[in-house]
Amino acid sequence: VGFEAPAPVAQLHQHTHCTPAMFRAPRVVDGRFRSLMAASWRPQTTAAATSSTLPVPTFNEVKFQKENVEQVMSELPAFNFYEIKEPVPNPYKDSTMDRSVLLDAPAAVTKPPTVAFSKLENGLKIASVDKQGLKAQLGLFVSAGSRFETSANFGVSHMLSLMSYKSTAHLSHLRTVKTLEQLGANLSASCTAGREEVAYKVAVMREYVPLVVPLMIGNVLFPRLLPWEVKATSKEVKQAREKLEKDPDAMVSELLHKAAYCNNTLGNSPLASDRSLSYFTPETIRSFLLDHFAPERMVLVGVNVEHSELSKWAMRSFAEYNAIPFKERNEVNALYTGGDLRMEGNSPFCHLAIGLESSPWGKQDLAPFAILQELLGGGNAVSSVPGVGMTSRLSQQVVQQNPYVESCAAFSTS
Repeated sequence: VGFEAPAPVAQLHQHTHCTPAMFRAPRVVDGRFRSLMAASWRPQTTAAATSSTLPVPTFNEVKFQKENVEQVMSELPAFNFYEIKEPVPNPYKDSTMDRSVLLDAPAAVTKPPTVAFSKLENGLKIASVDKQGLKAQLGLFVSAGSRFETSANFGVSHMLSLMSYKSTAHLSHLRTVKTLEQLGANLSASCTAGREEVAYKVAVMREYVPLVVPLMIGNVLFPRLLPWEVKATSKEVKQAREKLEKDPDAMVSELLHKAAYCNNTLGNSPLASDRSLSYFTPETIRSFLLDHFAPERMVLVGVNVEHSELSKWAMRSFAEYNAIPFKERNEVNALYTGGDLRMEGNSPFCHLAIGLESSPWGKQDLAPFAILQELLGGGNAVSSVPGVGMTSRLSQQVVQQNPYVESCAAFSTS
């Protein structure tokens, strides 16, 4: 695949935003199409100031408190590592064949979604949206990523994500895996490291939230980082890099960041390279945890979960342990450099992205850029059904007028 990212832009955190356009065309017309775009690409924007109407959330403080261990254990759902009992008796257990479970089903009790916010004494923020769904989605987000790496630990955030759900002070790696399997969360449990955040995620039936919250928080409070587990995980670094190179769109976004912020902050790749394997040690990962994984930089989010339950079990997970103390770090602004990056491959297509620096998240000037992106739209030459952007400007003025262009779209990266 041929990638090209001239003068690209990207945004993560508080500094920049990217509104690029991506094109896919046969490689033989790359030069001709580039000249065409240079002559016709003149987007205009109106920097209209807009005011935010989003309400500022109010966080209710959750106090740490000593509790009776037996009482806490009694609140856990009935569970062992090889058997899960029904939390609620089957309502159709004694139903006979003359009763229709569809026609005679009990009436559903619906409630409007509720949004709530709270904050632990140690600074951990908690947010939840309860839509009364049966499946709960949990996420623990930490403000730490590749932009905070240094020359002494390049790739450490990716290595940290690979060590998620391994051995902790409470559970071995095998027991962690078996627990997630029995909860039906072994495929949904994940940890991804981005440029500005590390996200631990789990999806589980809502009645088992009390079991999953301590397991997630244990990954950031007391991971063991055993040397043999670290060594066994190092092979996944190469696999992740190969997977990225096989995805043209993802690789274009990666090259956009590198060209836009050459050798600084957002230009650091969230994936470790082969040269980073020498840093893949328990000491390097533990040092990164101590520098960035304070509760003040964490947010626990839940969907389809009762907020009081989420707050209570988050408090219990931290109550008996000393969290990592908050350490000041040098918040360096992202320095936009711009540039051109290319990567050769064996695809007949040339994947081209042109990026321009724009406004960061949270700024009023971001609204005109978002409107511009919608006005430009996108489309492809393969699908012509309604709803795929046939009437957008890029589809009409680029794709439909150039037989060599397979697809074209405006997008934002953040």
